[in-house]
Amino acid sequence: MSKQIRITVSKQIDELLGKIGRKLGKKKSMLARELMEQKLYDLKLIHRELEDLE
Repeated sequence: MSKQIRITVSKQIDELLGKIGRKLGKKKSMLARELMEQKLYDLKLIHRELEDLE
């Protein structure tokens, strides 16, 4: 089941996400989610959680 979260970003980040979103044809919220997931993966937080499940 998916959950919704709310994040607050600076005006500059909001504008950047909007600009990139228009280029890629994606919503800002989708880009923010993808960036968050990638960062968690890069920090190995997701990997550790998956290992703990095994």
